Amino acid sequence: MRRIPVNRPLAEWERTLQWGLFLVILLINWHSAWLEHRHDPYEFLRHGTDSLGYYQWLPCTIIEWDWTRMYWTYMQESGPWISLFTIGVAVLELPFFLLGHWGAWAFGYDLNGFSSPYGVAIMLGTSFYTATGCVLAFKLARRFSGTAPALLAVLLLYAGTNLFYYSVQQPMMSHLHSFFLITLYVWCALRVLDGPRPVHVAALVLSGALLVLIRQLNIFTLLFPLLVGGWPSVRVFFRNLVVHKAAFIIALVLALTPWVLQMIYWHWVTGEAITFTYGKKDEHFDFGKMVPGMVLFSPRNGWLVYTPLMIPVLIMLVRRAWQGMAPARTVLLLVCLTWLLYSAWWCWWLGGSFGHRGFVDLYGLLAIPLAWLLHAVLQRSIRWRLSAAVALVAVIQFNLGLTELYEPHWSDFGWDWKQYFAKVSEVVEGKPK
Repeated sequence: MRRIPVNRPLAEWERTLQWGLFLVILLINWHSAWLEHRHDPYEFLRHGTDSLGYYQWLPCTIIEWDWTRMYWTYMQESGPWISLFTIGVAVLELPFFLLGHWGAWAFGYDLNGFSSPYGVAIMLGTSFYTATGCVLAFKLARRFSGTAPALLAVLLLYAGTNLFYYSVQQPMMSHLHSFFLITLYVWCALRVLDGPRPVHVAALVLSGALLVLIRQLNIFTLLFPLLVGGWPSVRVFFRNLVVHKAAFIIALVLALTPWVLQMIYWHWVTGEAITFTYGKKDEHFDFGKMVPGMVLFSPRNGWLVYTPLMIPVLIMLVRRAWQGMAPARTVLLLVCLTWLLYSAWWCWWLGGSFGHRGFVDLYGLLAIPLAWLLHAVLQRSIRWRLSAAVALVAVIQFNLGLTELYEPHWSDFGWDWKQYFAKVSEVVEGKPK
């Protein structure tokens, strides 16, 4: 495997560009979320899906001080009702929840966690994590390519994939937060390998702990710094990780705090400090009935069916992995593990999801092969570049059109190719929802 490129300091104009990217995505995302949910911010917060399962920790902990009053729980065969969702997303939402709580107090709204100021503040929070995740993805992609292809890659990821849907339509699901945390973790892991500052060590520990708490499937991402550079990098990583002992210890204590709270809750409702909550509903993996092809190509949320941009990206990733270019093999391994595990999940289509949401978590990593692809295009003739530009505009229109038309029943058993192509035709013809 080729050596990992060292981090290149940003020039002044690149810093300005980076801040511009952050502000543009933050404002576009916040405005789009408000347009989508402004008619009923209350319903935006309390809608009975996984989103409420993640959010309910905040009002029940901060306002009601009562975990028995959670609104989206499952009745166990024996014992109290249990929340299937962990506290991790709530930790990230906490600063914005407190901002919404202050806004509700200042402007005379109900202090119940669900009035309009809370909704607006949570929209701001999810937009902040979207924008920050995109900036981190830009920094990752730039490290392995160049500034122009990295910037284009991030803009395409945002507008041309289901990241947009989960940033605007369903931002309270866990995938957006995992996207931010995984990208942060990988960026900090590379900086630790370079020779870290205290902030890199602290952010690595905090993001690693939270990304696993939010979604246990994310645990494989922790392998990134151990695999990306081979055995010599493993020794460098652990040596550099403890260079700043104070930052490491403080971050470790902070990182363990939500885990301790979560284990207290689990022990209280199940008698076990660690528990697989989905197993309480008999939701499980079945490795004897894996359907990897369906995960990618089914009209019922097949990833590549709804996000065709990823087809050339994956081809480029496989090519670079074959050539031994870092970090292609590590990224490919993480994508394949995610793909195979979801193919073994009893609900492989992840009901009610748009374009198989499980891969959104890894989009920060996939910015790297997307930037490689764009770099290759930018080296070609003007005819190639114009053709690619037309294709990419079509991909963005395809994604935004399906995002506007999407309904949860698209993942039902009766949803087939005929219905899928009927929706694609509506997008091509420019029909409004």
